[in-house]
Amino acid sequence: MNGYYYRLTKNRKTKAIVLCIVAIVIIDIFILIGNVSSSWIMPHLATFLAASSLGHMMQILLIWFLPIFLLILCADSYIQDYKTGYRYIVATKKGRISYYKTMLIGNMSFSFLVMVGCLLLNMIITYFVFMNGEFDTGLTPDLSPENLLYTLANKMPAVSNVIYIIIFGFFTSLCAGMATVLSWCFPDIKYTYPLSFVIWFSQILGLNYSVALIFQPFNEVTLEAFILIFFKSTILFLAIIIVGFIYKVKSDEV
Repeated sequence: MNGYYYRLTKNRKTKAIVLCIVAIVIIDIFILIGNVSSSWIMPHLATFLAASSLGHMMQILLIWFLPIFLLILCADSYIQDYKTGYRYIVATKKGRISYYKTMLIGNMSFSFLVMVGCLLLNMIITYFVFMNGEFDTGLTPDLSPENLLYTLANKMPAVSNVIYIIIFGFFTSLCAGMATVLSWCFPDIKYTYPLSFVIWFSQILGLNYSVALIFQPFNEVTLEAFILIFFKSTILFLAIIIVGFIYKVKSDEV
């Protein structure tokens, strides 16, 4: 696994996408600063996932097009291996199952670490920049007392931000896993990229059951809706990953 991480970190595309994600979460802070009129926003509402900047441009860019970022970051590495024939060399040395398992787990864990690291960086900076902020954007703790999830989030805002960052990191890893197995099954960017985007975006669509709702802390999603959305999307992505893995291992035996 360390060898696979080393390979990713030496890739120019990977470095460029990491810098791009860092730029997106930093630009969102500047947009928030530009939105300030009379008083600064409270720090826990200024984080990237809280999506308090006008227009939510950076959130739309990163969340909607997440599979494209992840494919360039690491998930399309198999396509390069397929075109160069490198997959045969590695598979012969390590075995087919080990090769695919290393790539899948490596891409999922690497994507998780990159995303969580970038969002934690954003959180640290926003808590420093907006440390004296008092504007709550109307999201007062007593806004929805009957909503247990909303109440708990407002009682522990810093902890809630970290938990939601981990949740988004988890779905980032699932998205990377999905994109990875699709690249195995369709080793051509003209198929892998649009197919990954369509499957991911199918979970973004829907006002009441969009997976994007469980990425944003301090919204009014109920605990019941949160659980339903979480497991609905998780089961879909895991099913694609498991079926894709089994299919690829079996098809290579033929």
